[in-house]
Parts: sequence; C-alpha cells; structure tokens
Amino acid sequence: MKIKNSEEEYDKNDRFSDDTKLYVDIMEKVVKDNEWKKPIRELWEVCSDSMEWVYPDFGTEAFLSQIYKQSIEHFDIPREVQVLVDANNNLFMSVGTPGFVSFANQDDELYGSEEPMKLPIKCWIHTHPNMSAYFSGTDWATIDTWKGNLDSAIVLGQGEMWAYDCKTEIGKHVSFIKTNSGRYSVTEGEE
Repeated sequence: MKIKNSEEEYDKNDRFSDDTKLYVDIMEKVVKDNEWKKPIRELWEVCSDSMEWVYPDFGTEAFLSQIYKQSIEHFDIPREVQVLVDANNNLFMSVGTPGFVSFANQDDELYGSEEPMKLPIKCWIHTHPNMSAYFSGTDWATIDTWKGNLDSAIVLGQGEMWAYDCKTEIGKHVSFIKTNSGRYSVTEGEE
C-alpha cells in the first residue's frame, strides 16, 4: 500500500474522484457542521488542566477517546479529524476525508477565533478512523516541519494510540482490549 503524501494524491484515489462535485458538496456540508466539536470542547473544559500527552492518564485517555468517537460516529462516514492544543491551552479542530485531514477551507478555525493560535503547539492529535494507530509518511513530514514548535503528537486508531514526544523522540504505543471482566475462562476440552 502506498502512503498518501498529500490531499491531492488522496483525492485521485478517493471513492469520490469519479464525481468531484459530489465530493466537494459533501465536504462543504461536513466542514460547516461544527456540532462534532462540542463534546470535545466540553470534555476539554473539565480535564484540560491535567493533560499528560506522552504518558496519558485517565483524563487524557477520556479526552482522546471522545476525539476518536466523533471521528467515527458523527459524520456521514468515518473521517479523520485533528485537534491542536496551543501554548494557551486553546483547541483548534478540523475534519477531513477518511484518509487525510488539514485546515484547508477551515482557516476560520485558525484565524477567526478570538484568540489566535500561540506557538508552541503542546499537542497535535489526529485520527485514523477504523485503522491502526500509526504515523504515516505525511504525519512524519508534518512532525518534521513543525519541529521546535510542536511538543508532542498523538495518532488515534481503532483500539489503540501512539503518543510521541518531539523533543526526546520517544513514543508510547497503547492498545486497548476488552476482556471478559478480567476473568480467564476455560472452554470445554481445554482442561
């Protein structure tokens, strides 16, 4: 599988590429819908003072789970979303396609707020809906571009996350699994 290096490259292979107008119409509707941001902002208000980005605690994991949930459940199809946390603890969010997210056509999120984004960015969080959590070639290029102005990066996938400290270059991978209430069960014939 070839890693997508740009939105244009994704668009060439996207299922909407045969009907560009349909794709543009859908994206315009998705971008204008800001309801998905509300649960994220509400949870942020509750737990923003105690965030641990590279070594997430319970509050951080709850916040990250809400981001992933919105990415999967809110839109017409699962879509990548990104959330930037700036030096002032302000959130800047955008939504994209199932395989790419940027602030294209969503500049108002960056420049239209009462308080503009302040560097450095504490954390760049984005989702890979219904996929594994991994940093793609595009993700590493983004991290490299923002070096010095980006403290950490997190990618959220299905049941897992990668957190990366840009200064130490240390990452942490966490997988979430559902157990049967922590009990081990023996099936017939295994005894």
